[in-house]
Amino acid sequence: MRKYRIPNEVTTELKINKMLYLHDFLFLVGLIVLRLVTLPFIPSLLHIPFTVFLVVFGLFMVLRPATNPQKRMVHALYYALIKRKDTYLALDAHTKGRD
Repeated sequence: MRKYRIPNEVTTELKINKMLYLHDFLFLVGLIVLRLVTLPFIPSLLHIPFTVFLVVFGLFMVLRPATNPQKRMVHALYYALIKRKDTYLALDAHTKGRD
């Protein structure tokens, strides 16, 4: 009979190096695959600008915003897009920048 060790914390992200996590790495690999798949459909004059755009976009998306370091920039953009515009959000006077 096998005994399995159940970890206490299962929500910790797998860290590849000091700044790169597994989700970030997989996202960047996905961008590389996207580039390889879409490159034949892009004019040869735009290959380098398209590659530069994907590199900048990929680095931007894996950055963590200073206001919420637990989330990635993709989460911040997602929340900004799905936010209801007709809902009032009160600003707290005791926020970090207002002390």
